[in-house]
Amino acid sequence: MAIKVDRSRKGRRNTYKAPRRATQSATPAPASAATAKAGLRGILMDVLIALAAIAVLLGIGIGSLQLYSLATTSDFFATQYVDVQGNTRLSKEMVMRFAGLKLGDNSLAVSITRMEHALLSTPWVEAVSIKRHLPGGFEIQLRERMPSFWVLKDGTLYYANEAGEPIAQVESRNFLPLPTLKVEEGAQDELALLPMYSRDLQSGELPVEFSAISGLTISSEHGVELYLGERDLRLSIATGDWKKNMQRMRLTLADLARRKELGSVREVRVSDESVWVIMSGQRSQP
Repeated sequence: MAIKVDRSRKGRRNTYKAPRRATQSATPAPASAATAKAGLRGILMDVLIALAAIAVLLGIGIGSLQLYSLATTSDFFATQYVDVQGNTRLSKEMVMRFAGLKLGDNSLAVSITRMEHALLSTPWVEAVSIKRHLPGGFEIQLRERMPSFWVLKDGTLYYANEAGEPIAQVESRNFLPLPTLKVEEGAQDELALLPMYSRDLQSGELPVEFSAISGLTISSEHGVELYLGERDLRLSIATGDWKKNMQRMRLTLADLARRKELGSVREVRVSDESVWVIMSGQRSQP
């Protein structure tokens, strides 16, 4: 059976048309009411958290002030003991008085910085360190300025260090017998070597106790002159060759003692390689 093809309908074969796409609007859709409410709740929550944190900090600050006020007035922190170390000239009571510290003072209310400054402002204290031991103790470590001489300044007697520098006035309540230092005119340059002379005289090289020296004079003519008041004995050591002259003085005194003549000696002078021994009743050599 023959099939007839209708060729009159052209264009229908293999024909496809794509569907039209819906055109999207360029304007975004407005946020929903629920989203806006959620954002507002988040902001309010942040504000509440911040306010709560501020309230906690204020509470801690006020509480801390109240605790500090309570602690600095409590008998639990009352000062019960004070340990003072390194004091030689100053008694424990004097150190506490200079520091402005008393037993019974609240240990937290006391300023360590103020106490250290007060002690350093006194003439006797060269260095100081203070530690607080809670609940009621203090440890005070200090280094004193040690006196070696008396010096007369403007008509007043002062304690002086080994360099001849005044420390404090000589007082009856803090009395210490020391040699009186005198520097004669023209011998001021020798004063720079006084610490060395002092140390050598206290070293024990000479058979003379430093405490037995009543006066020490630095002279441009005779060097270092020592006066022993109890023996009425004067020893003069030239400073040109100090170390060797010290040895010569030691040997001379030992020889006089060996011969039992030292008690009759009034003056011994050593200068370079020369030694003069002046006995009682003899005139001093120039």
